[in-house]
Amino acid sequence: MVHTGIAKLWKPVISVTDLDEGERFWSAVSGLSPKGRHGQFSEFSVLDAEDASEGDAWILLQLVPEGQIVVHGGTHLDFRVDDVAGAAQQIDGIGGMVIKPAGFYPTESDALLEWAVMQDPFGNEFCIIRWPLQ
Repeated sequence: MVHTGIAKLWKPVISVTDLDEGERFWSAVSGLSPKGRHGQFSEFSVLDAEDASEGDAWILLQLVPEGQIVVHGGTHLDFRVDDVAGAAQQIDGIGGMVIKPAGFYPTESDALLEWAVMQDPFGNEFCIIRWPLQ
């Protein structure tokens, strides 16, 4: 029997309080290279393979305030879905919980992605993402 999941694993996201130090540390650990920060999204840094293709591993570093890592944990997974609201409802139905309802990033008028923050039955947070927007 083939099992089809609600979502497809996309990438790990690591919360850091200093992007320079996060890039240095996680590059050394993973062998992935920082690809830079871009304009209005300077609170994120992508670490990627030098010869990256869509299937290659990558990590997203996310700059957060000092106390947030202690409260929410420092690492979470992002999953890609075709329908954020529908996936959130399915996850809720199997014991998960919506922490942040579906919304757009950075804003609805110039959205790059649609996302929601979920929680598993054990308190671990993860995101479900529709990207790219069609």
